[in-house]
Amino acid sequence: MKDEASKNDLAKKRTELAVQRTILANERTFSAWIRTGLSSVLGGLAVVKFMGDNEIYRGYILLIGILFVLIGIAIYILAFLSFKDSFKRLKKENEDISNSLAILIAITTGMVLTAVLIMGLLISY
Repeated sequence: MKDEASKNDLAKKRTELAVQRTILANERTFSAWIRTGLSSVLGGLAVVKFMGDNEIYRGYILLIGILFVLIGIAIYILAFLSFKDSFKRLKKENEDISNSLAILIAITTGMVLTAVLIMGLLISY
């Protein structure tokens, strides 16, 4: 009986560790999506800044820059939705995980607002 209790404790501990590894992997994935979105936004800014002096293609260059920024915004939103979905599935299986969604909502909102401000700068350029 004691041996069975020990096995149950070990299984419970391993399950908890697996949940923690899954949470960390989910956070790393979110971080990678945010980096990709930031690269897209900065790519749009760079296109307009370094190629925007050409008067013939200025409209096209501006359009390309704005599209890069919009793609970055879409990536931010997809990153949040993906994290939220994974978090809900984990929370359903394990009720005692902490809720970090509020922090990620703040990060995502900040990144989207920054990208919108950059897009405003591109339009007024």
